[in-house]
Amino acid sequence: MLLLITIISFLIMRLAPGDPTQMYLDPKMGAQDIIQIRKNFGLDDPLPIQYIKWLKNAAQGNLGYSYSTGKPVLTAILERLPATLILSISSLICILLIACPIGLYIGSHRNQWPDHIITIVSLIAMAMPAFWVGLMLILFFSLKLDLFPTSGYLNPMLSDAPILTKITDIAYHLVLPLTTTVIGGIAGLIRYNRFNVIAILSQDYIQAARARGIGEGTILLKHAFKNASLPIITILGLSLPDLIGGSLVIEYIFSWPGMGQLGIAAVFQRDYPILMGTVLFTSILILIGNRLADLAYRWVDPRIR
Repeated sequence: MLLLITIISFLIMRLAPGDPTQMYLDPKMGAQDIIQIRKNFGLDDPLPIQYIKWLKNAAQGNLGYSYSTGKPVLTAILERLPATLILSISSLICILLIACPIGLYIGSHRNQWPDHIITIVSLIAMAMPAFWVGLMLILFFSLKLDLFPTSGYLNPMLSDAPILTKITDIAYHLVLPLTTTVIGGIAGLIRYNRFNVIAILSQDYIQAARARGIGEGTILLKHAFKNASLPIITILGLSLPDLIGGSLVIEYIFSWPGMGQLGIAAVFQRDYPILMGTVLFTSILILIGNRLADLAYRWVDPRIR
């Protein structure tokens, strides 16, 4: 899967319009100078040869050097990886902590007023693009109310501050990008969890448990929630590409210094090594997430072992 992703991404990048040598153009340069720059970058080789060279180097841990900064790609990505992981993992945890209890509650209170209100709100949230939500949050909470910073990761004045102070400031900057990611993530999951809970509560073994006098709270937490969690894990595994890929746009909007901001800047600069490195690391994160979802199946349902 990872190999196939790199092949498709490599071809799309190379076949897209634009030439990275354009950033080096100078009125004093001749045609031979441009040819030499392309040769230095390895862009004069056929595409299959370019890919094989990149793959061989990547297998040895060498992802090349940025065309724009000259920095090693691996170094540039590892500097940005913590910020991306903080945003993605925090989003996933918040989505689970919010969507699962709400879905369980409205599924057990079907067709009551909380169910109708949350259904309408979730449908509205599903219809709002993440970039628009982010801009509206900046407009209201940053520019109007001046409650949160519009962008950034850590106040530069706190670079030498104690670790606890740094963590607090990062969390303060994280509020708006995290809220933007969570709003888009919980909407569909709440509705999916609701449908699962409704279907499970209509099963015969649930009716039998009620007939034996087992409390409704025990039925919901011990039987309905656990059985509804397996499809939720599946949906989360399938939504990881959207969660990580969507955070790339959010990082750009909030100037969050993660791989997304690095990758989007590389798109405009036609910085192929940075782009391939970003795609590679993002794909690895998604595949790891899907593997963790597979392992979570065994924990939720021992029969899968």
